[in-house]
Order: sequence, then structure tokens, then C-alpha cells
Amino acid sequence: MEIKTTKSQDYKSNLFTKASLNASFLSGVLAFLMYPFILFGYHFPDMGFFAWIFLVPLLIGIHRHKFAHKFVLAFICSMIAHYGTFYWLITAMQKFGGLNFFQSFATMTLLCIFFSMVFALFLSLASWVNHIIKVPLFLLLPVFMTTRDLLLHHFPFNGFPWGAPPYALGDWLQFFQWVDHTGIFGLSFFIYLINGLFAGGMLLFIHRKQVDKMVSRLIVVCVLIVLSIYLSSLSSQAYEKNKIPLKSLNIALVQGNIPQDQKWDPFYAQDILNNYFKLTHKAVKDGADFVVWPETSYPFGLRYPKLLDEKFLNKERLSTNLLIGAFVAEKHTDGVQLFNSIVQINTKAEMLAVYRKMHLVPFGEYLPFKEIFKHFPTVRRAVGEVSRGHEAVLFDVLDLKVGSLICFEDIFPSYARALAKKKADILINYTNDAWYGDTSAQHQHLVFSQFRALENRLFLLRATNTGMTAIINPRGEVFDKLAPFKNSYLLHNIKVDRATSFYSLHGDNWVFGIAVIFFMLFLYAVIKRLLGPVKIRF
Repeated sequence: MEIKTTKSQDYKSNLFTKASLNASFLSGVLAFLMYPFILFGYHFPDMGFFAWIFLVPLLIGIHRHKFAHKFVLAFICSMIAHYGTFYWLITAMQKFGGLNFFQSFATMTLLCIFFSMVFALFLSLASWVNHIIKVPLFLLLPVFMTTRDLLLHHFPFNGFPWGAPPYALGDWLQFFQWVDHTGIFGLSFFIYLINGLFAGGMLLFIHRKQVDKMVSRLIVVCVLIVLSIYLSSLSSQAYEKNKIPLKSLNIALVQGNIPQDQKWDPFYAQDILNNYFKLTHKAVKDGADFVVWPETSYPFGLRYPKLLDEKFLNKERLSTNLLIGAFVAEKHTDGVQLFNSIVQINTKAEMLAVYRKMHLVPFGEYLPFKEIFKHFPTVRRAVGEVSRGHEAVLFDVLDLKVGSLICFEDIFPSYARALAKKKADILINYTNDAWYGDTSAQHQHLVFSQFRALENRLFLLRATNTGMTAIINPRGEVFDKLAPFKNSYLLHNIKVDRATSFYSLHGDNWVFGIAVIFFMLFLYAVIKRLLGPVKIRF
């Protein structure tokens, strides 16, 4: 149907209809079930395949609504999705942040509101621009939503891209090895493209009964899937052909399984340290060449640069090389600063080098908007005062260059890529996800590391306090892992290769071109809308 006017009655007049609400609810549920999901201890089976259709019900449901309606319905969908994805934040805030359930729920809701507003804005704009300038939805959706994913890598608080759809596909990476060329945003674009093709085909059938055009879009989906598998095979072959073998060594990753409420209790400090040394000695007896402890595993403080002149725990020798997580204090002109750090220790017990975490956790390691939150003493007391490091450091361990990612630094592609560009041979993620208990958090976090390994074609090892301690190969596959909440160590022989990926060299520059295209399309639609009546053709 074609109407030569732009009055609102050309759109559906009712915001909430049974169809629109069902569509919002269904897409919202699919959007959190596609990620690793645990509820009340039950680990749901992998449902990453929902990533290819999770937006389809919503796009169909909002199609004939005006922009304000589209925004509200997309916002409702996104709130459902973010509640299901981020529910584990309540556990951390309630148990360790000093907040009661209602305060924790309200805080999480504020976070969900922000992310949902961003999601709703970009998705409803894609649907609205489709009506105005007649560019097919399957072309607009990947441009607009990939721009959204790019924004979330930088904003708010220096970024929090936890809800990007590629991270639903950790078990499917054998089909997307070409990510070593495009990075995570290439897979984002591809996922939105497939969703747009499915939605566009369904809309053509529902509203115009154009079976042939629907079928043509489904054929394009099939062709794209085959092309993805083919390109994945080519990327794998190129990696295998170009990699250079370096050496083989046994690496042990210690999982102390220390309850979060005991980690910084002085009464337990010596027992915690004894536990880590006990596991370390067992790993060495089993043949470990060097051992990795997780984030902030050392239960006492260290001082820099004094640590460089002292023996670790005043020992003459250690049985192995160590990389340990610790808080390191440094005295500056404006006072003492505390850094979440990784310390390298050799077999002579010499502490050789320190890496200081560069990307801090907002509301965990620092407090944004201090002037606002100074009126909330409970929140202020619950937030640490950690300083930010400014330099990526490579540790030289047994003639290998080891790059470090502390905590959630692995969710940002730029940090792993910076280490790869500095010629890192191995990446290690040191993490403590004990804050979140037996929830989806640690399983979701693991997938980020899988992508960092694949993007840069490097082994990525995860040493965690409670899980998921794992070894990820350069294809992004979890090669081996420990069960969560187990006091043990993971020992494996790693055959280290040197390979340089296209992504490591060139990064995400192309994605900023997508952002420019988004801006131009949006600007063109606004100008066309302001110049006068347009044909709205659904």
C-alpha cells in the first residue's frame, strides 16, 4: 500500500497490541537465552543459534508503527534482554557491595535503562529510515546496529560491550575463523545482516504476499552461510600455513577457589597463600615450567619500586617461574596510589617486572561521578580507589613474550591487539569472578577471551579464582578447562606458534567507515523528511 502523506494515521495508531507486545517479549527472551545462561545452578544448553533470528520478531512487530512506538517497543524488548543477561550484578552488589536487594535491583535497572535506550534508539532509527528512504532493511540494520556495538566499546565509562551478539557464538567459532580479519565487528555486521534478511523476507510475505522475494532473501541467507564457511576454511588454512613454531612448554594455571568474603580478611591471608603454594608445588611436580596465579591472588600488598630490589617472600629460590596477581602500592607526589597488577617472579625469587591494569571496572575499582555519589556513603564505601596503569607490558618468560589482560580487559579487543602488535607470543587473562557466584557471568566472560585469541591467532590462557580457568587455542576453541569452584590447577603442554593476523595489524579502522555511513544515511533521511511529504510504503 502506498500513501502520499506523512500523517501519523498512516501508521498503526495503537502502541500496545497483542502482536507488538508478544514480538517485544519474544525478542527480549531470545536475546538473553542466546548467551551462556545459568539459573539457580542449572546450566541451560547452548542456544547461540538464536543470534541469527533474535531481532526478527521485534522488527516484524514494530514495522508499521511510528518512530515513538518503535522506540518504546524496542526499549521494552531490550530491558527484558538486559535483565536476563545482567541479573548476576545483583549478586555482587547485594553480597559484597553493601546494598540490599531493592537497592541492587534499582542500580541494575538504571544500567539496563541506559543500554536499552541506546539499543532502542539505533534499532528504531534503522526501521524508521527504511520507511523514509526505501533502502532495504537488511542493509540498514547491520550499519545502524554495528555502529551501536562500536559505541558500546567506548561509552559509557570507557565502554561495556557485554551485550554484543557475537558473544553468543563461543561454541560456533569454527564457522567464523575469518574473524581474524574483521574482528568482532565483522561478525556483528554479519549477524545483523542475517537478521535483517529474515525479517525483510517475512515482512514481504506478511504485508505483500510476495513469496518470490521472501524466497530470494532466504536463498541469499543460505549463500552467505556457505560463503562464511568457505572463508572460515580459507582463514584456517592461511593460519596453519603461515604460523612459525616457537617452542613447547608446560604451563599451569592455578584456581584457588577463594570465597570473595575471605579474600581480604587478614585472618585467612596466610591460609590463602599456603593454598596457592601447595597447588604450585603440585603443578611443578607434575612438570610445570611456569605457573600462573589469578587476579589479586597474593593476599598481601607489595610496594614499587621496592619489590624490584627484594626477594619474593624473602626466599632464595623458587621451584618455578611465577606470574601472580597482586595489589601494588606506589608513592607519588600526590600520595600513595594502588594498582591492580601482575608481578613476574623468576626461580631466584626476583620480582622482575610489573604490569598495571589499564582499564578499571567502574563502580568496582573507581567511582564515576564522585560529586554525585558523595551523598551515598554506602555506595562510596563499597567502591575501591584503584589507579589506572598506562603501559602495555610484555613479560619475558622462558624466552617467550607474555601479554597480560587483567579482569575484564579481555572484553575490549584493543588491549589484546596492542599486545599482539608488540609481538606477544601468549596472552593470559587473570580474573576473579567470585563476585558473581554460580551465575552466567563467568561462562559469558569466557567467550570474550575466545574471541581475543581468534582475532590475534594467539593462545589465550585464563587463570581465574573460581572459574572459568581455561586454555584457548589460536582458533578460539576452549582446548581444556577446569570445573568452576574447584581448588585445583590446570596443567597443559602448550605448543606455541608465532602468527600475525590481519586484524592484529589493521584493527577496527573499517568499522569507523560503517559509522560514517550510518551518519550519512540518518542525515539524508532527516533532510528528506523535513523537505516535505514523502511516500511511506510499508
